[in-house]
Order: sequence, then structure tokens, then C-alpha cells
Amino acid sequence: PYPVEVEKHVPVEVKVPYPVEVEKKVPVYVEKKVPVYVEKKYPVHVDRPYPVEVKYPVHVPVYQKEYVEVPKPYEVHVDKPYPVYVKEPVYVEKPVPFTVLIKKEHKKPFWG
Repeated sequence: PYPVEVEKHVPVEVKVPYPVEVEKKVPVYVEKKVPVYVEKKYPVHVDRPYPVEVKYPVHVPVYQKEYVEVPKPYEVHVDKPYPVYVKEPVYVEKPVPFTVLIKKEHKKPFWG
């Protein structure tokens, strides 16, 4: 509500007869070593792989036998229809049953 005067701190040059050390803030750069990975593609022949040093040895189980024993198969009779392929068509004659209906022959009446 009322005016207030505030003192402003302003730097003023003062003439001094002897030299005075003035502290200046200088930005300091700290060099950090950062690893930089550069990916390079080298052509590698798949037919002849090159030896690579293995850092961590991998334990591979060694089997004594190089083959697996399988029991010998045996024949089992199974009644199963299977198609027989014939080059020429074979005609099978089958008797077809049929019924014969015998009706009485009579004229229909004219009025009726």
C-alpha cells in the first residue's frame, strides 16, 4: 500500500593503489573416458569357420554310444481295407432284384 525503498547492491569500481587479486570463475572441463563401440561387418565364410576363443567353456555331455538302440519291429496282422489299383475297368455283374406287379385288367365305368 505504501512505497518502500530497497537498497540495491550494485558493484562499484574502487580505485586501490596496490594490485588486488580478482577471483574469476573459470569453467572447468573434466575429461571422461567413454568407451566407443564401432561396429564393423567383416565377411565370414560359412564353409570354413574360423577358430574363436571361448571365454566361458561350455560343458557338453558326452555319450558313450553314437547310435540309439531301437527294438526290432515285428509284423502285426491288422484287418484293414486297402485299395487295389486296376489299370483296366472290371465290370461285375450283379443280379438286381425286382418285383412284378400283376394287375387285373378292367375298364373304368363311364359314370362313376
